[in-house]
Amino acid sequence: MRLRLTALQWDFLKALGVEDRDYSQDEIDDIVIEALADELMRHGFAKGQEDVNETGAACESIIDAIEEQR
Repeated sequence: MRLRLTALQWDFLKALGVEDRDYSQDEIDDIVIEALADELMRHGFAKGQEDVNETGAACESIIDAIEEQR
């Protein structure tokens, strides 16, 4: 499956090492979603782990866009 994301979302994913290519459903979970979840946990929360910051919001928006395509 080719993910339909904006150029900005792809730029973000590419910075995480995710390639713009066709993915199986398992690869989406194992490669794309996992990279986003890792980034969210490392850099996506404001102090106190209560609210997401800009990085967290980007991760969540991409995850939401992917889930809508399933």
